[in-house]
Amino acid sequence: MRNRTICILAIVILWFSWVAFPRPPRVIKPVNPNDPTNLPDQVTKNVLVIGGGLAGLSAALELSERGFNVSIKEADTVVGGRLHTKDVKLLNQTWPIETGFHAWFNNYFQSHDILERLGVKSNFRRWEAVDYIFRDYEPESIYSKGPYPLNLFGLIHRSPNMKLTDALHSVKSLVDLAYFQYDTIFEKYANTTLEEWARDKDVPQSFYDILMKPILSVTLNRRDIFSAAEMLTYNQIYFLSDSSADHRIITTKNFQDAVIGPWTQLLLSYGVRIQLNTKVEQLVMNNDGSKFISTSSTPNEQFDHVIMAASLDSIQNILKSTEKQYHDNEQIRNKINCLLRKVGKLPMSPPYKVMRVWFDKQLQNKPEILETPHHHPINLIVQYNLLEETYAEWANRTGGSVLEFHLYTWSYGDVSDDRVWDLIRPTAEEIYPDIKDFKILAYHVHSANDFPSFEINTHQFRPTVTYPKECELPNLSFAGDWLYTDFPSALMERAVTTGRQAANHVLLSEGVRQSNIVSINLDGPGIV
Repeated sequence: MRNRTICILAIVILWFSWVAFPRPPRVIKPVNPNDPTNLPDQVTKNVLVIGGGLAGLSAALELSERGFNVSIKEADTVVGGRLHTKDVKLLNQTWPIETGFHAWFNNYFQSHDILERLGVKSNFRRWEAVDYIFRDYEPESIYSKGPYPLNLFGLIHRSPNMKLTDALHSVKSLVDLAYFQYDTIFEKYANTTLEEWARDKDVPQSFYDILMKPILSVTLNRRDIFSAAEMLTYNQIYFLSDSSADHRIITTKNFQDAVIGPWTQLLLSYGVRIQLNTKVEQLVMNNDGSKFISTSSTPNEQFDHVIMAASLDSIQNILKSTEKQYHDNEQIRNKINCLLRKVGKLPMSPPYKVMRVWFDKQLQNKPEILETPHHHPINLIVQYNLLEETYAEWANRTGGSVLEFHLYTWSYGDVSDDRVWDLIRPTAEEIYPDIKDFKILAYHVHSANDFPSFEINTHQFRPTVTYPKECELPNLSFAGDWLYTDFPSALMERAVTTGRQAANHVLLSEGVRQSNIVSINLDGPGIV
């Protein structure tokens, strides 16, 4: 019966597939295509980029390439933001340790463009399928294969948990999934949780648990208050927009060697000044707010433009400090208060931890990367000895392994690093019972609370890159993954893309041609 249903569905889909295939990516072209591609040689324009994460590095690349003098001020000892790498000495060896595992998806158009320009694609390889383990379902290995929309039915057909008949019964969700409309999705669902949306659309519990919860799990946000509009956008970017949307690549080296180092070297070759350990406390302006002056080690330098590309909480602190600094200057104070009316009301997501552990033994026949969305506090387990060259060499030499545990929405309070393993060990051993016999040789814990929340009732406060212009600060712009874009974007790609958007804002104001921006289409691919 099941095979007969599949055949009938395949015939119907093939009959209509000529109108169902997704359109190519959307290219947003410059609004000033006739302007020169570079700043004239005789013109000097200085740009301050606050923050050396992906958004800041992206903006700096676009502007320095075009002849602008760019200065990056980064509060940390390294650049890269949530993609940074730091050297840590353990087991009589220096290890490059990132803030956590990341992947580059097929629809990360701006990110892939930068990787091509850096010439670093050889530092990556394909991550073929996503492996999941659940408490109430059989394990899943999810991947997309074949033309749209047959790839979706193939996924369900391969699943030991989901049924095609359930998919047919959940037609109420089809409008928001296959016929997604970005222009209206936030108006409809910005204040609706994903759980509320799923109940209203009669989404089968297995579909919600297996296809939606895992994505929700890796957003670092609380599941119970996450915006349905944001999640429906993620579904388009990471799976539904086309049959290759879930294809992704991962690095074979640490992020510094694979990406951030080459990126930094290219910026330095363009004359970018990168100042580490340099925290910008506030914006210092002239009396009418038209010029910006750094507050760091060179307090007298002036900038024609400032791009705030730090984390959301850092930007909030800078703006609050600036407002306090100018309490006697009504003109500037009003402009900063205008920014804070939006930016100041955006919350941060809960804290998270990433624990990397060196064991004396190795797992056998287990996935390189395993998502565990139903096993709080563990959301993801990565075998670094199977991914990166440094760790693979050590594992081959010693017989040991290096596992990384991602612990999102940390709910155990402020505990010392030496207590983290004791708290997560029962869950780790439930997932991988072999670990009971493993001996810990070393560990490293990264703790942070720097990820923006995309919870309900916050979308109305989420600004765009150029929102400062509405506050009469035309030479100021934002960049970061916490912003709203008028086209679908998310996570790492949103940071890179808004960096390019901020650069485009500067380019336009100085009469230099903007860069293209590529995204998936505003509308879903449909079925027929």
